[in-house]
Amino acid sequence: MDEMTTDAPKEKDHAETSTTTVPADPVDDVVTTEHTLRIGRAHLAYTATTGRIVLREEVYEDGAFTGLKAKAEVFITAYVAAASGDTPRPVTFAFNGGPGSSSVWLHLGLMGPRRVVSGDVGTLAAPPYGLTDNLQTLLSVTDLVFIDPVSTGFSRTVSGGKPKTYHGFTGDLESVGEVIRLWTTRNNRWLSPKFMAGESYGTVRAAALAEHLQTRRGMFLNGVILISSVIDLGSIGLHEPED
Repeated sequence: MDEMTTDAPKEKDHAETSTTTVPADPVDDVVTTEHTLRIGRAHLAYTATTGRIVLREEVYEDGAFTGLKAKAEVFITAYVAAASGDTPRPVTFAFNGGPGSSSVWLHLGLMGPRRVVSGDVGTLAAPPYGLTDNLQTLLSVTDLVFIDPVSTGFSRTVSGGKPKTYHGFTGDLESVGEVIRLWTTRNNRWLSPKFMAGESYGTVRAAALAEHLQTRRGMFLNGVILISSVIDLGSIGLHEPED
C-alpha cells in the first residue's frame, strides 16, 4: 500500500504590516563650475553655481520652538567673478515677471555671461538655438544671482506643500526676499553693494522687495533696475489706468 502524506497548512510566521514611505527632508543641492570669459583683451574668470536652496519655516508646539520645517525649494543660478582688490564687488539679484515666469529671459537673453543665439528683431533664427559668450554681460561690473520664484522654472514646494501660498503678492515677496537673505548671508556679501533687477511684473516685485528687505531684514539696496516697468498694472490693459 502506497504511503500517504498530508501537507498541513503553513502558519504565517509574521504578521502583515503596512509601511508608509516618508519623504527625506530636502537639503540644499547646488553645484559650482569654473569658467573664463574673454571680453576684448581682458579675461574674466568666474564661477557658476546653480541648484536649489531650501526655504524653511519655524515650527512651534504649545508655544515652544521645536525646529525648522522645509516648505519650498527655490532654484537659482549665481555668477561670481574672481575678486580683484579689497573692495567688495557689487551683486545684482535678477528675476523676470509674469507673474509665473522663470528668470531664464534675463539670464540667457540679456545679463548672463552666456546668451542664446536667436538672431535680431525682424530676423529671428529658427530653433534649435545655440549659446555664445555674451560680451555685454553685466558680470563685468557686478556679480549676478538669477532667482526662479516658487512654481516657476525648477522651483517647487516640498511634498505636501501648498503652491498657492506663493502665488499671491505677499507669499511671492517673502519667499524671494528669504532667498536673497540666505544667499547674502551664506556667501558673506552683506558688505557688497546690492542691486535688484526686475522685468515686467518683476518691477513690482523689485520695488516691493526694496522696502521689504530694508524693514524686515535690515538690508539696504544701492539701486533698483526696472525693465519694461508695469508699476501701474492698469496701464497694460485696454482700459484707462487705475491711478
